[in-house]
Amino acid sequence: MAVTDLQTLIDSLASATAVLAQDSDAFLPPQDGISMLDLKNDLLLSYLQNLAFLILFKLRNGGTKLETEEDDGYKTVVEKLIELRVYLERGVRPIEQRLKYTIDQYLQAAHNQKQVRPARTSSGHVRDPDASEDSDSDSDVRGNPAFDPTSTADEASQAPGLASLATSLQKSTTADKPSKSASSNGIYKPPRINPTAMPSLDPDARPAANRKRTSALMNEYIDDELSSAPRAQPSIGSNNTIVDRGRGGVSQRDLEKQRERTEYEERNFTRLPGESKAEKRKARKRGEGERRDMFGGEDWTGLGGLGDRIGRSVTGGEKEGKLKRREKRRATEDAPRGDGLQIGDSFEKRRKVLAGRADRRSGKRR
Repeated sequence: MAVTDLQTLIDSLASATAVLAQDSDAFLPPQDGISMLDLKNDLLLSYLQNLAFLILFKLRNGGTKLETEEDDGYKTVVEKLIELRVYLERGVRPIEQRLKYTIDQYLQAAHNQKQVRPARTSSGHVRDPDASEDSDSDSDVRGNPAFDPTSTADEASQAPGLASLATSLQKSTTADKPSKSASSNGIYKPPRINPTAMPSLDPDARPAANRKRTSALMNEYIDDELSSAPRAQPSIGSNNTIVDRGRGGVSQRDLEKQRERTEYEERNFTRLPGESKAEKRKARKRGEGERRDMFGGEDWTGLGGLGDRIGRSVTGGEKEGKLKRREKRRATEDAPRGDGLQIGDSFEKRRKVLAGRADRRSGKRR
């Protein structure tokens, strides 16, 4: 039985040796190869050797776990396997993923080169550079893109890496999952691409068109009369205050902006660009709404309606005054128990109200 096993082992070794190349240089790594792949092969081979030695070590000890773990050789092999596994998982795999696109390009170029060489040899387009016969026909064939075998290789090398695109797409999908789960708790979160502002109930946050305009004349009066700081003012009637032939005026705020613009240009020795057509159109529309209370170069906003407000507060306008409403109220002095609305008083009051409404409607129709 032992002789038969020995003969079988010898035959296996002989067949394996016959397959191996006779040249020793064939076992060396190529000069133009990728060192990372060579390192990966060496690590995998070393890992398999240590794994086989670990299995053999357990078989020799008869499978007793306690005696096996206490042996120093067993611990050394296990530590070596752990070290090689860390090298493969934490070192080689990340580098291989980063170089995947480059490695695929190199493999595709080598594959295309192997296909191009037999095609050129059989067609006879590639010849010895020392030969000079049929140079015209050879140049014509080479110049024709339909007969250029390297065009396919160039196009393949310039093509995008679909594997890398799929990997990035999967990463983006996994990155979006936590945000969706976080927003599923019922709390509103504006989108990141187009952020939106929630509507505000603050009365001061109304649009500028709906706000009540303040009088620029009143603001200037307060600044001039109640402020002790000296202020430079243009002459009355000059072109700086009255524009559009007296139909409009320049407010103090506009003068401050113009002065600040002039100081910036003089300080930096530059000329700021003028307003565009869209900006002028927008300013013209804004000025039309602001010039409705302008007269003689002055702003009379809020002053015209002052008398109307005073009159309405005195006369009460169309509504009844407080005095009349007070007179209509029923006396509420304390009285003996039972001194309230008698039987039929509520009906009589309701009838008078309906009769008064009917009279007012008939008066409006007339």
